[in-house]
Amino acid sequence: MTARKRDVHIMIDALLSQNRLPRGVQDKAAKLILQLKNDPGANGINFESIEGARDRHMKSARIDQGHRAIVYDRAGALIVMWMDKHDDAYRWARNRVLDVNPTTSAVQVTDLSLTELRQAQPAAAPDVGEAARPLFEGVNDADLVRLGLPEALLPAVRALRSEAELEESGKGIPADAYDALVCLAAGFTVEETMEELERGRGAKVTEEDFAAALRTPESRRTFWLAENDDELQKMLDEPLEFWRIFLHPSQRKLVEQAWNGPALVRGGAGTGKTVVAMHRARRLAEQLVATNDASGRILFTTFTSNLAADVRADLANLCSAEQMARIEVVNLDNWVTDFLRRQGYTREILYAEDRRQKEAWEHAYHTQGRDLSVTLDYLQNEWRQVVQANGISDLGSYLRVQRTGRGTSLDRKTKEKVWAVFAAYRARLDAEGLSEPEDAYRDARELLQAKPALLPYRAVVVDEAQDLGMQAFRLIAEIAPKLDGATAPNGIFIVGDAHQRIYGRRAPMAKCGINVRGRSRKLRICYRTSDEIRRFAEAVVQGVPVDDLDEATDDLRGYRSLFHGPEPKVVTQPTAEMGRAELFAWIEACKAEGIDESEICVLARTNDLVRASADALKAKGYGVVMLQRRAPDDRAKPGIRACTMHRAKGLEFAAVALVEVNAGVLPPRWLLDNAPDAAVRRSIIDAERALLHVSATRAKKRLLILSTGTGSELLPGPMQAAA
Repeated sequence: MTARKRDVHIMIDALLSQNRLPRGVQDKAAKLILQLKNDPGANGINFESIEGARDRHMKSARIDQGHRAIVYDRAGALIVMWMDKHDDAYRWARNRVLDVNPTTSAVQVTDLSLTELRQAQPAAAPDVGEAARPLFEGVNDADLVRLGLPEALLPAVRALRSEAELEESGKGIPADAYDALVCLAAGFTVEETMEELERGRGAKVTEEDFAAALRTPESRRTFWLAENDDELQKMLDEPLEFWRIFLHPSQRKLVEQAWNGPALVRGGAGTGKTVVAMHRARRLAEQLVATNDASGRILFTTFTSNLAADVRADLANLCSAEQMARIEVVNLDNWVTDFLRRQGYTREILYAEDRRQKEAWEHAYHTQGRDLSVTLDYLQNEWRQVVQANGISDLGSYLRVQRTGRGTSLDRKTKEKVWAVFAAYRARLDAEGLSEPEDAYRDARELLQAKPALLPYRAVVVDEAQDLGMQAFRLIAEIAPKLDGATAPNGIFIVGDAHQRIYGRRAPMAKCGINVRGRSRKLRICYRTSDEIRRFAEAVVQGVPVDDLDEATDDLRGYRSLFHGPEPKVVTQPTAEMGRAELFAWIEACKAEGIDESEICVLARTNDLVRASADALKAKGYGVVMLQRRAPDDRAKPGIRACTMHRAKGLEFAAVALVEVNAGVLPPRWLLDNAPDAAVRRSIIDAERALLHVSATRAKKRLLILSTGTGSELLPGPMQAAA
């Protein structure tokens, strides 16, 4: 007789341990989990007690002759916790216990051997100095317990002397408690940590109600309930990519929450922002399907056509055909072009630098700017950063606007002369029927204000928000559905990270009609990249002032990665030939580790450098796939990927090589030479740092930073020296 189906939860660590098994064993482990869900009483499972286990609910289940899964059996629920070789699995299970934390209502997994290990270690000598002081000496026991630390671990945590020791002990500390300790170690106060982790807000669950505790938000940070066979199968097929289909509970809460206005999700590279945005779009589309809203649509928009193509391909895998039919994925420039054309707009929009635009500027400068002490380059930058960004259309508004961050001050008389150049430039564009993107955004917004019923959108989801300007956000505010004149509940969902701003735009959303106050959240767990790569990438942007996409500042404190790997390899070779040899050797080392060529990508700053690298790879006999604009990467095609650093945004690979990271290339010397003042020069350098940061975080396991001649000034100091 088939046994009654039981709730089967999967611990994140079980998925990571499954990925380390041989491929054939991984398949058997996946089969076991499906069997546990659908027929837990089957004869082939072979549940066995674990001799010496501190928690009597720990069991083992046979994967094959040499491998076991550790399964926790309590209160009618089964939890798949770990998978390993027979003896190693038993060793893992013996000292681990599960309890319901009375403070957080979370089901916590604690390794009691951690306490014994720390107690056995000799105390640091008193004269070692400041570095040997206890890491959490400024936090009392009551606060540590209030943050979710089990009392049994207080001695072990008190013995920690450094963040490295905390990281080493992390696998034995419950995940929710470890998150709190990471925040404290990063400099957060106890109250800031409570606020950041939203502690103390959920309903209390008694220690006896284990099944209910498994379903609390805090428990769902560690355990996933396998409710859907299809989704479970997808997760088991690609365990390292499970965050593509499996939302960490902190992410799921953001996706499922009903927001009473625009919502913003921030987070560093690899924290799953785009995944959250895609799942949000899917959920909203699912609601349209459920309510038979045949005409309603969800607009998913981003800055570049490349990213839109990648997201469209991912959403097609994530959504049903019916859900996908309700989602429109398009970058904002293309959306504006199509919308305006449908409304009879006849002007040509200049999305790229154009000869006619160049001629218009030169004509305006030579006829109106002869007496000015500033260069044409400066005027063009002033036009983009001040006039177009703020939607200024008359001299009076220009005289009043604040020019915060501009390096060269202008008096009233100079401003009047500058405006004469701007007026002449705009008149030339008007005469030729041309518009800049910002003009087109304003025109589209005015059309929507006149005809608010033109659009079918029930919500707008915005990805990579840090690259959008003020006119783009003002347009998004107009596109979004309204209720009583304000953005409707759930009407706008935005994700972004100003540390990844590579196009130099800054747009406080509050000034653009999008108020996210009280509805802003931050993701701090990095799923994509190893901790070593994450730390390198953070060092690249260390000290760069960054906003929170609104009117406050942001930082990278408290981030952590779920796994470790080798340190990024930073190498400088004197010649291009030696650099190519270094690249080839690194690729072979990646392949020797089992990394497929399609999971290796070579990035460079310019198209010419990408082509040169691709030619060298082909000459060596490697297959090469050049990633194209506006086309997603088809991983079924064999060959090493190659593209520019800008094109790689939004992508991820097991191994990434950044080549020609040279002085004069990153940042480009010509860009700095043409900078009209120190403020613009700083903004260029900050944007190039962000580009290097983004490029490094495309790598999941292995990262090579290869320079020829002199390494870029943007590389972290110690790594430059090591190179």
